Amino acid sequence: MEGYVVDALPIHGGVTLVLDGFRKLKVKTTFPIYVITRDPEKVMEHPAVLYYEKEKWKDLDGKEVALYRFELSDMEAYYYIKKRLQVVNEIPTVMSQTLSRIGALPFRKVKVEGKVEEMYPEEFPTISYAFITPTNWYGPSPEGKTYFAIVNGKRIQGKLDDLDLRVDVAECYGIACDKVTASVKIKSKSAPVSIKGLIEWSLVSKTLLRELEGATIGKVLTTNEAWIALKRKVIIPKVVPRVEKLRTLNDIIASDKGGLVVFPKLGCYDNVSQLDFSSMYPSIIVKYNISAETVDTCEDLKTEIGHSICLKERGIVPEALEWLVKRKEDLKRVDEERSDAIKWILVASFGYLGYRNSRFGKIEAYELVTYFARKTLREAIELAREHKVDVLHGIVDSMIVKGDRVEDLINDIESKTGLRMKEEKMDWVILFPRKDGMPYPMRYLGKLNGGKMKVKGLVRENMPNVIKDFLEEAVDRMSKARNCKEVEEIRSEVEEIMEKYKTRIINGRKKQDYVMWVKGIPYIRGVRGFYIAERGYLGRDVNYYLDFLRRQFEVLYGVVNGVPNPR
Repeated sequence: MEGYVVDALPIHGGVTLVLDGFRKLKVKTTFPIYVITRDPEKVMEHPAVLYYEKEKWKDLDGKEVALYRFELSDMEAYYYIKKRLQVVNEIPTVMSQTLSRIGALPFRKVKVEGKVEEMYPEEFPTISYAFITPTNWYGPSPEGKTYFAIVNGKRIQGKLDDLDLRVDVAECYGIACDKVTASVKIKSKSAPVSIKGLIEWSLVSKTLLRELEGATIGKVLTTNEAWIALKRKVIIPKVVPRVEKLRTLNDIIASDKGGLVVFPKLGCYDNVSQLDFSSMYPSIIVKYNISAETVDTCEDLKTEIGHSICLKERGIVPEALEWLVKRKEDLKRVDEERSDAIKWILVASFGYLGYRNSRFGKIEAYELVTYFARKTLREAIELAREHKVDVLHGIVDSMIVKGDRVEDLINDIESKTGLRMKEEKMDWVILFPRKDGMPYPMRYLGKLNGGKMKVKGLVRENMPNVIKDFLEEAVDRMSKARNCKEVEEIRSEVEEIMEKYKTRIINGRKKQDYVMWVKGIPYIRGVRGFYIAERGYLGRDVNYYLDFLRRQFEVLYGVVNGVPNPR
């Protein structure tokens, strides 16, 4: 027998592996638990403790610590011991460590003898997976009579009473879960990724999917880092007591800053390029060896913000991130959905360095990343000036530029900074203002070479559905423009689209048009204020939606050729 590991359940004397197709396989093994104790023989009195080994480990500061590894015959003993003794190395989980030892990691192919066939990034386990949610007239609803589902990438919908689904892994909500048979059911999650993305998280963190239910990105990130620490025999404590060193207010002002933002030059510009540093923050962490145990421990690399970095030994965080950066790039060529799942981990890697509960970070490491990011973007802007390339916009890890021989600029930036860049050529781009006329760095709209639109900060999740539809249709029409002049010329056509949506709002034939989702709750604006759509449709405030529509049109054409449109 062979197949992909979908789940694993502890039993006395081993684990039951749940393979794809609802097949099961029992494997004999023991469960490791690491304890700091002066009396290991006392622990041996528990009937499920089979034996122990004394091992030499290091703490996060590099000091040697005596650690006892006990081997247990069942998981119940682990829960009993952890309540009474100082247990460490609980991340990765005991089950993850056990599966790693027997060569049966989640979503890898295994054979009866326990050998693993390692997967390449281009591959994905041949399992069945699905996302299913009941729906109502306004959208997803735990008590809906209909359903919407994505099964192995294929979209289906219908009456909930007709649903009868059998898959290996399912993400389901409300009463739809009763209509689904699955080896693993995810009924709630904090992860901002799809079920396929969650499977990718399980793959890269070597953690069972059900152990990621409700988990944040931080757990996946920390688990990846913890595997490195475990390999190095560095103790992973439950809590890392770290206190910032005493600093003056001026020191804090100098070091505790965010990314660099260059206010955009308002207007519409032809033939521009967007230059992005590829995974900038993770790449900086890798390049400069930034990790809790490497920062301010020696002065191999000094900085002007008062922090130094030790380069004598590879940091835990850089080693954990380096292969994730590569995996993201490999996956981007073959599977955008899984690549985005890795991207979320990399995005969180920077912020988690400064999180108070981070096991492998500290605030000084966080400050170093933003310092090098600001320094890198400033250097890129200076190089652009030397190449006589105009910088229209710059924000943290990205620039929008206009000029000739941009390829030469990219090569120079990569050579000087040591970080990779990617270029997206645009036929045109519009850089928008705020309501008060000031530049708005987080919003722009451009047409990429080839016709695809680049939309940033224009469509928000909490907008009414009718406004989202208008923006989608308007942007699609603007995508036909080949330059800024044509963008202005089709203004009347976009106005016609707006008039069509005015009529749609006034007629009120589609009550779902007025629904807007705020923190997962569907609202409608009525004449007496907002109300929850779950109560039923109670009418809408026509003027509110018409005004919303007008404002979005003014955003689209509020500034063309650098001239703000009068309000």
